[in-house]
Amino acid sequence: MTPSSLLLCADAEAVQLFSRIFQELRIAVECCGDPAAAQARIDQVRFDVLLLDCGGTPAGLGLISHARRSRANRAALIIAVVDNQIQAAQAFSGGANFILYKTVLQEHIAQSGPATDGSWEERRARPRMNVNAPADISFAARESVSVMLMDLSEGGTALQTPFPIPSNCKVYFQFFLPGKAGVIRLSGEVVWQDSGRAGIRFVSVPQASQRVLKTWLQAQSPVAHITAPEGPATAVPEEPSLTVRLSARLGLLLAAGNSHRSLPRYPCRLSAEVHGEGSNGPQHCRLSDLNLDGCYVESSTPFPTGTRLTITVRARGIRLSVEGIVRVMHPAHGMGVQFTSQTESQREQLQRLIDYTQVMPK
Repeated sequence: MTPSSLLLCADAEAVQLFSRIFQELRIAVECCGDPAAAQARIDQVRFDVLLLDCGGTPAGLGLISHARRSRANRAALIIAVVDNQIQAAQAFSGGANFILYKTVLQEHIAQSGPATDGSWEERRARPRMNVNAPADISFAARESVSVMLMDLSEGGTALQTPFPIPSNCKVYFQFFLPGKAGVIRLSGEVVWQDSGRAGIRFVSVPQASQRVLKTWLQAQSPVAHITAPEGPATAVPEEPSLTVRLSARLGLLLAAGNSHRSLPRYPCRLSAEVHGEGSNGPQHCRLSDLNLDGCYVESSTPFPTGTRLTITVRARGIRLSVEGIVRVMHPAHGMGVQFTSQTESQREQLQRLIDYTQVMPK
């Protein structure tokens, strides 16, 4: 049976956006702009998904708890679209499964582009193996946080986490696999999230870690232990749940969002020279995101937290040299840098550089 959804939203552009995405996921869409009419439909009809705009339609917050009390939709997947953290807390308290920050979500979808019908299958083309292994992760302003890996492939992992992970930052891993001595270090990005779980796609895996990971996965594969099956078998592909499919397509952002940053970060790929305080010469590195307050520098030998440094970038007639301090360091991967002092000219050059990153080929 085709899943069904009810959208309560007063914003015509948002309705069009969500309707298109749900239809791509083969979810039937019913739209409603009136809270009273939406409440009547919630009482009368069972929906698989309820998307309730709690910012543009304040009554949406009340409908979350109303749906949880209703006979027809007490088990529906409820997605709340909010404007701020106060609304997010109220939505979670009422029983929402997911929180979408309206402005961040629209920016995320615009950057990621439309998905194809085969996008899920492409992401999950590599077989996953169950694993129950602890790992340390670092991201944004958090370092060495303990999580538990649930499954693992060459392309990604699912993990249990006690808090949401911002979807637009890199996640840095360090872990050991059962029976393997070599430590695995790699980085990834969030593909989906729900309460207490996150799916990560690996984006940077050093060769040494890749060898250890591949060898371990091959040893766990049933093919390595079964050489003569009794009869022909047809593999049935795993059908991802509605929750996971929605998470993967929308890039759902939970309550934490980007609240720790005062300005949005812009993804980029810029070559840079980095001079660390007391170092003998420059490091040739790459910036992977940037804003007026700071940047992330990818480096296999990052400087320790607290190191003062100078970053020089040249691109399309722009030459920027700016001072900063390392606020977060991820071993073998990179460092988050906060800019410490800027002249008016430097700030203008930095804004030009940000503008360039938005039009340069990705």
